Amino acid sequence: MDKARFIQMLDSDSRDYSNRPLLAEAVTEHPDWILIVLEKMSAIENKNSDMSARVLELASKKDLSLIIPYLDKFSTLISKLKLDGSIRASSKIIELLCVEYFIRFNPFYVKILNNKCLEQFTESCFDWMITDKAIAIQAHSMYSLYLLGTKYNWIHTELVQNIQRNLPKGSTGYQNRGKKIINAIKYDRMLKLY
Repeated sequence: MDKARFIQMLDSDSRDYSNRPLLAEAVTEHPDWILIVLEKMSAIENKNSDMSARVLELASKKDLSLIIPYLDKFSTLISKLKLDGSIRASSKIIELLCVEYFIRFNPFYVKILNNKCLEQFTESCFDWMITDKAIAIQAHSMYSLYLLGTKYNWIHTELVQNIQRNLPKGSTGYQNRGKKIINAIKYDRMLKLY
């Protein structure tokens, strides 16, 4: 796929979800195209921005290291996102990065993910937790915050309070994940969901 076709497919209003894997594959073949994807994501009110976010998520699942050269841009962008599709995809990317850092102790990610980046993840995840977001966003954010709390102790206190406040009105999935995280914090044991 050439660059012009890639951009045309990202901009398409057809919402053809079968194109997302093709676009993600194109990003893995041309990692510098992540800049195009991030640019499209930054059009936060545009309904196609969530398509770009999903493409970035799929490409990150294939090769998470692709996002590293653009981590500052991604970290700055996430707090501005408005569409649930963009936020859900971004929350999953954050979760993948946190797993590499806190569960797998991957030295590459431990070195690259600096305090500023981790603080931006924390801020965005808490924002998504306290607003009325879809369960997938809340679940990814909850787990990322749990992992971030292993480095920044204050996060666990705030996270438990937030989960407890939302448990009664949360879905079954929210309640299940929330209780697991509260118990892991309470009994000081590592919760590995991957």
